[in-house]
Amino acid sequence: MIDTQFVPKITDDFAKMHDDYLVPIIYAQWAHHLIDIAAIETGHHVLDVACGTGALARAALLEVGFSGKVTGLDHSEEMLTIARKKRSSIDWQHGDTIALPFADASFDRVLCQFALMFLGHRVAAIKEMLRVCKPDGRVAVATWAPLDHSKAYTTLVNLTRQFAGERVAFRLATPWSFGETGKMDALLLSAGVSGYECHERVGLARFPSVETFVEVHLRLAGEFHQLDEQRWKGMLEAAERVLAPFVSSNGEITAQLDANIYLIDAD
Repeated sequence: MIDTQFVPKITDDFAKMHDDYLVPIIYAQWAHHLIDIAAIETGHHVLDVACGTGALARAALLEVGFSGKVTGLDHSEEMLTIARKKRSSIDWQHGDTIALPFADASFDRVLCQFALMFLGHRVAAIKEMLRVCKPDGRVAVATWAPLDHSKAYTTLVNLTRQFAGERVAFRLATPWSFGETGKMDALLLSAGVSGYECHERVGLARFPSVETFVEVHLRLAGEFHQLDEQRWKGMLEAAERVLAPFVSSNGEITAQLDANIYLIDAD
């Protein structure tokens, strides 16, 4: 179950933009971090919770081999339609994160990549991940580090606040909401988790232009419609100035993205 306060209605166009931009530019590189930290091996049965269009599930499939199995679950049929077209050998399932349609202790590894902050009942979702994980298994959950770790994204949020208002800026900043000190710790404690590790990793997001960087994030936040033509033009002109420190000679913009990966032993 998603929190509609933070996530717009997922249409075919939304899912395609997500897959065309965020998957290759951001999520694909992080899939390998989760797989490494979770120590996925040949023969494992792996569940990717809130799998989206399946970047993490596809990466996990390469590790488990023919003797293993990967399942991807998402609430969005639009996302799953794209996932199924990309890799039919994965078991793609439509379902709710607070009522996973699997028996207890079904998986060796349960993964969740940058989705927890968008869920409506996060404690229940973590409990469900633990329930379907084998007693000797592991749950790995990735969340973004604090927003101020990424100067380019901090600049984007501030720019959005200036041109589109506080509500839109708040929505754009939602992905970093679990970077606040102690927030994830409190959530895990509420879910009954007593022992876990937090692994910090650094990544980079490279977009082909400032305009693409700004527009993609506003559209995926469901807020691009808030800007009329004049305000969009003004915002874009301002963006070219304030984001210039992050732009290379070929016009590509690079934004640092730090993340925390929480590793939980299911026992």
